[in-house]
Amino acid sequence: MSKTLRYCLPFLLAALVPMAGCGSVSGLTKESGDAKMRIADFSRVEVLDFNASDRQHFDDAKKQADYDASLATAQRVFADKIAEAIKASGAFADVSRQASDSGPVLRVTGNISRYDEGNLVARGLTGFAGQTHFDSVVTVSDARSGRALATLRIDRNSWPLPVATAVATIQTTGFFMNEAAQKIANELAAKKNKASGK
Repeated sequence: MSKTLRYCLPFLLAALVPMAGCGSVSGLTKESGDAKMRIADFSRVEVLDFNASDRQHFDDAKKQADYDASLATAQRVFADKIAEAIKASGAFADVSRQASDSGPVLRVTGNISRYDEGNLVARGLTGFAGQTHFDSVVTVSDARSGRALATLRIDRNSWPLPVATAVATIQTTGFFMNEAAQKIANELAAKKNKASGK
């Protein structure tokens, strides 16, 4: 590897990382004007495990069991990542992974509508097979009333064409979850901090 290429490679990879994958993570929808409470009114947040409506079916029992286990893990891990990101933002006084039975609490949860970990080898060989997919709807609501205050949509998939291995390896469901969790935390923190004048 030439000295110039060795010097430039980290910068090239850094430029490619934000573009890794197709699809989008939306911002939070505008809060309803008739809602009795707004996101900024809450100081506590609870993040609950996600539901899942993507139920793939495999003829092979082991593949089915592996998929079911991966999806069940994703329902918990995605919520973990969101809670960690919200806590790290410092915008809310308390962030919990348990449902609260008292006081006003902002609830974050949702539904994973498509989950496919893909196959890096197949993607590298064919360019189209083996794509990674992660789609979800995140709901932010008033835990006491159950009224939804805002939603956020995630629609992410890996590039459909062969890409440099260093970039292709980050196109995982875990990467897409991290990206979405940070977006959710940023959006909630922005609403909270705007109201408090920070």
